[in-house]
Amino acid sequence: MKNYDEQIKVWKEQYGTIYALPIEDKTAFLREPKMKDFKRAFTVMQNDGDLAFGEQMINLLFIGGDEEIKTNDEYFFPARKEIKEFFNFEEAEFTKEKNNTIITIGEARCKVRIITRDDLKIAEKENPSGKPFVTQEKLFDRVCIEKDEAFKDRDNASLRFPLYQAIEKLQNQKIAIIKKL
Repeated sequence: MKNYDEQIKVWKEQYGTIYALPIEDKTAFLREPKMKDFKRAFTVMQNDGDLAFGEQMINLLFIGGDEEIKTNDEYFFPARKEIKEFFNFEEAEFTKEKNNTIITIGEARCKVRIITRDDLKIAEKENPSGKPFVTQEKLFDRVCIEKDEAFKDRDNASLRFPLYQAIEKLQNQKIAIIKKL
């Protein structure tokens, strides 16, 4: 990797956070994924399955290194497996404030009101093609009362994934288990 030192500096200036993905004698260099990358990959997955998700993510994020990691199954399969590491995000914390909930993710916080069935119906209608994460974005826009500047960045995956998980948890605060009788 030493012969990549100068290139890595250039990539960091261009892309921000960079990852090395070594697989035995080969290395791929990946940029940090944005929400638009996850959206593209999840759309591909909806149409073509899990394998296509991994292919799309690696192709979108690959900025250099050994191309064989993308084309040779012996390297691609372990690379695809490692892509899941991009989903390790900070957990959201909840604080009740009267009928509202404050969601805190790292230093960022927002306040949301109670989510209703109508909110969800409208958010789903605003996403007629069923694009990944659009319903969650629309739902957040409907129920958000106030938010820090950080929440305005819709492409920040490290904030959006925990936010969407938090909104899902707020919709499902009661436990339901179907039982066969």
